Amino acid sequence: MAYLVDAFGLLLLAVGLLVAYRIAPDRPGTPPAGWFPDPAYAKARSRRWDERAWTAQTQPGDVAADRGRWFRGRFWGRWAWIALAALVVLGLGVVAYRASESTGVIAVVSFLAMTGVCWAFYRFVARQLALDDVIGLGQVAAVAAAVGGATLVLAANINSWLIDAAGTGLATKTVGFVEEGTKLLVPLALFALGKYRDPRAGIAIGLAAGFGFAIAETTQYAFATANASGPDFCGDDTATPTVNSVVAAQITRIFTVSPLHWFWTGIAAAIAWRLWHLYADQKGIGRKGLWGGIAAIAMVMVIHSLNDTSATLGCGKPSVTLLLQLGRWILFIAMYLLFRAMARKSTPPQLVGRVSRGWTPHRLPTRNRPYAE
Repeated sequence: MAYLVDAFGLLLLAVGLLVAYRIAPDRPGTPPAGWFPDPAYAKARSRRWDERAWTAQTQPGDVAADRGRWFRGRFWGRWAWIALAALVVLGLGVVAYRASESTGVIAVVSFLAMTGVCWAFYRFVARQLALDDVIGLGQVAAVAAAVGGATLVLAANINSWLIDAAGTGLATKTVGFVEEGTKLLVPLALFALGKYRDPRAGIAIGLAAGFGFAIAETTQYAFATANASGPDFCGDDTATPTVNSVVAAQITRIFTVSPLHWFWTGIAAAIAWRLWHLYADQKGIGRKGLWGGIAAIAMVMVIHSLNDTSATLGCGKPSVTLLLQLGRWILFIAMYLLFRAMARKSTPPQLVGRVSRGWTPHRLPTRNRPYAE
């Protein structure tokens, strides 16, 4: 069975990567380069948009940007209906699982619900950043499929090998590097091949990579949890599962654990792709941009590992376990806010004032020397 899973993973990785490369969008930046009211400045000033990103180049302007209002703008949209549909699928699936107690049922339900939640979040972000102007749903699906395959054949096997060879202690310390490296493998390969270099396209495929990982991992955990074969962070035998415990574990994973994968990879892509674009010149990526992007990737790897390592701190300590669970909820909110803070730097000019202030570009760099054309 393991060989079939690996073979399927390799097939998904190869086909998804090939399709993502072949159908990569080749579109001009939107809107065209020009001077627009500076969204990061409260007074009248203009900032240059270079077709793909806000630059550091500013000049005096006649009007101040409309920076929007909190909780007003392009918030509600089709994504809400997709999220509702995912909840309905999950609810019906739970009923079917309770009636059948079939591992296959909970796995299919987890796959469908996780896919629906991912799709809803992508449509939400696409609405805030006008991602449809730079990338299509087909490219996003291809990247997600490729990373899902990489998850099955790389991350799952490497983590299992580390657990068997050195125990959960080492595995949790290195999990961020293994899993974030797996998620970023496809986006970085496409970037190296000259594809998806628009910062907003980078955010899209960063999220797609997180989606592919989350869907594959959540489906795998459905089998592992239902069959009591998953790893135990405290080194004990995995408790015999009940229907209720399996359902609770999967719901928690779908709505709190797995979204962290989107946020971490989305943060890394939002920072790296923007820096690598802004500091690129005729000789290639400038040193500042190169190292800034690498630092962003390293940062999310460390945060990811620290999050998983914390699971071992509550072993045999119920009060500590409760505090750690509260900490994970705080981490969930913090990572969303950090993702939004990094992604909104790429909100295009035509949406400034139309999205809520939370998605208006903020803290954009300013320097006196002209931007390299």
